Amino acid sequence: MESAARILYSIAAISIKLFHKKLYKNTMSKPPLALLINPWITDFAAYDLWAKPMGLLVLASLLRDGGCGVSLIDCLDRRDPFTNSHPEILPGMDKKFGAGKYPRMRLPKPVPYAGFLRYFYRHGIHPESFRRKLLEIEKPDLIWITSIMTYWYPGVFEAVRIAREVFPETPVWLGGIYARLCPGHAERQSGADRIITKEVSSLPKTIFETTGFRVRNATAWGDFNAWPFPALDLLKPGLDYAPILTGMGCPYRCPFCASARLQPKRARFGAERIFNEIARDHYDLGIIDFAFYDDALLLDAEYTLRPVLERIAKEGPAIRFHAPNAIHIRALSRDWCDLLHAAGFKTIRLGLETTVDGKSREWGGKVNTEMYLEAVENLFEAGFSGDDIGVYLLCGLPGQTPKEVAESIGIVRLSGVRPHLAEYSPIPGTPMWEKAAAISPFDIGTEPLYHNNTFYACRRPDFTYEDMVLLKREARSGEREAGSREQGARSGE
Repeated sequence: MESAARILYSIAAISIKLFHKKLYKNTMSKPPLALLINPWITDFAAYDLWAKPMGLLVLASLLRDGGCGVSLIDCLDRRDPFTNSHPEILPGMDKKFGAGKYPRMRLPKPVPYAGFLRYFYRHGIHPESFRRKLLEIEKPDLIWITSIMTYWYPGVFEAVRIAREVFPETPVWLGGIYARLCPGHAERQSGADRIITKEVSSLPKTIFETTGFRVRNATAWGDFNAWPFPALDLLKPGLDYAPILTGMGCPYRCPFCASARLQPKRARFGAERIFNEIARDHYDLGIIDFAFYDDALLLDAEYTLRPVLERIAKEGPAIRFHAPNAIHIRALSRDWCDLLHAAGFKTIRLGLETTVDGKSREWGGKVNTEMYLEAVENLFEAGFSGDDIGVYLLCGLPGQTPKEVAESIGIVRLSGVRPHLAEYSPIPGTPMWEKAAAISPFDIGTEPLYHNNTFYACRRPDFTYEDMVLLKREARSGEREAGSREQGARSGE
């Protein structure tokens, strides 16, 4: 009996040692290497209007600060030498202020677009270049792929597939907007091991469960004001501009917009943090052009953005700012317009949406036509030109008529600035989604490709696809006329 007891005791002691050894290994494992991938855009058309994967770049910084190794592959690199010299590729092209055209390769159209008379492309680097980049790096412990538009998922799936071929044993996670808006579709079809839909604050625990490594900055993940600067250095060389985020969330709850679902809480960085990020990007990375990514840039900005712009207007540096996301018109008082011009803003986009009062109230009540015309006048008096200002008008929403859109285009044209049509894209989970699903002749609920605004899945007898095409032509004519009027004004005509 004593011998048996000693044997059992020895076995128990060995088991305890093995358990502690395993626990030690799990909690003290070597820092993992995370490979982050910004996938291709697959669409009829795409343009690099200051578009960088902000979420992925912040994630890279959080991982690095937490002790992890990080690599990044940008499938939307416009300057990739292998891609731009490949015979299958239409090369990328640089445009004004760092924006430009992506290299692109024509693809067979997905089945849902079979009868749609437009060419379909993969925008970004050649797949062989992507494969080569994967083979050049150390085997990662985790692959993390982001996503943007729901209808760009074919490019996401291709990135997942190739990454799996090269690193079959590495877990692949898929996050981003498509993953959050269409998690069921992503789980069923993407091929990723995990679809990330949780809050950022929960991700350190998920990383530990997968890799056995505890990031040393876990508390910072859930604290917006503790986030580090985006890891823009991972995009060099070929970094022509920098994205800037001064705050997250929007106080409005527009029925067509997913902002409230993706970011329900409102938060803003302090003035010092914003200025230091701009200074870092300019002096350390050589950036001149900056694009703001905020959903509500000038709202609640008196003690955050305003001191930053005042300091830049007074002291420099000589940089240029762009606001490709719509600025809320009600914020454009004369003193704000003067400050934007003095601080170096070169691109202004206004979120007018419609000039029809009833529709404006129905869609959130953010602005009316009188308020818009006053804002444009303030911008002109501050020194902006018609070429600097563009106005987003919504087009093709449920309940909207072509006549309403044409009326709005006419008012914008008469105000001397450029109309830009934002064709309606049905977004899952938004208040307008059910109306869109009810009127669309396509199955937008199960096939995200039908969310594509170019395809216009909410076409109907009183607002046809042909109506959409004609309105787009009219808006482009308005762009040309605005430019001509501005040129005439400069030449004294």
